[in-house]
Amino acid sequence: MDSPKVKRIAKIPEWLKELKLQKAGIGIYCRVSTSEQRQLRSLSNQITSLIKTVQGWDCLPYLKDVYVDIYTGTSENKRPEFNRMLDDVKAGRIKIVVVKSIQRFGRNTVTVMSAINDIRHAGGYVYFEVENLDTKTAANDNIITIIGGTSQEESYFKSKSIKFGIRESLKNPNSRLYNRCCYGYWSYDGKMIPKVLESEYVKDIFNYYKYGCSLYGIARKLEERGIPSPSGKKVWRTKTIENILKNEKYTGNVIVKSVIKNPQTGEERYFKALHHHEGIISQELFDEVQKIFVKRSNMELGPDGKMRRKNTHYSSKKRQFE
Repeated sequence: MDSPKVKRIAKIPEWLKELKLQKAGIGIYCRVSTSEQRQLRSLSNQITSLIKTVQGWDCLPYLKDVYVDIYTGTSENKRPEFNRMLDDVKAGRIKIVVVKSIQRFGRNTVTVMSAINDIRHAGGYVYFEVENLDTKTAANDNIITIIGGTSQEESYFKSKSIKFGIRESLKNPNSRLYNRCCYGYWSYDGKMIPKVLESEYVKDIFNYYKYGCSLYGIARKLEERGIPSPSGKKVWRTKTIENILKNEKYTGNVIVKSVIKNPQTGEERYFKALHHHEGIISQELFDEVQKIFVKRSNMELGPDGKMRRKNTHYSSKKRQFE
């Protein structure tokens, strides 16, 4: 004998009974912040749960569409499905929007209430499953505002938590933030290891510049030698050369600019990991090249604090050391 099947029975809200008689169209709206596997599972669970809710109301035939947004941040601009859902309500295609929770509907009170009002003016309603709230009941407005404010606060503290995590990671020299490879290195077991040929090319680039060759001249020399650029192209750009010459990673040290500014001064923070990996050039050669950069620069700081061109001109396009 087959095992009896268990059917989920949802209590039909009073406000829905009239709309059910009208065979009003229903739409489901779901949102997650990223496309990571864990978030995608959450999205699948949201959709399944809400479909079961509609099915429990015995309204599955009236389910017209499922709207899904995957976006990051507190901005509401990257929600095409949210906007499509609003358009469908205004067009009369759907009248009831079912959402898992207010937090999934919007990250701040203004967005939540604005969308609710737009839907209400179009003759539609929103139902939030977790909070068991519906916008057809006017008394719920105050509760929605409170919960919407809570969602905004949660988003704020989540942002602070992420920043704290980054700040703590920067204090750890073994953090992956320090292990991003650049030209001349490859990654093995989370560590930066010099590549045999490319590391020699890096040394040549620094020595070329030290002994008078311009950025343009270095690029031409590498091209003449048939050395491919970091992107694998035959042509080297002067900006690529400049980035290599200014990258302290080639000394074995790593400087990381934090995305978090000093709260007291507003200044950008920098974190430095000394002797992080095997260097390709010496610290002395790197420092000497930086001094040459300043000397060759065609800009200087004036007495008034503004940058202006020097009287003497150094062109990075002039061919030297040839």
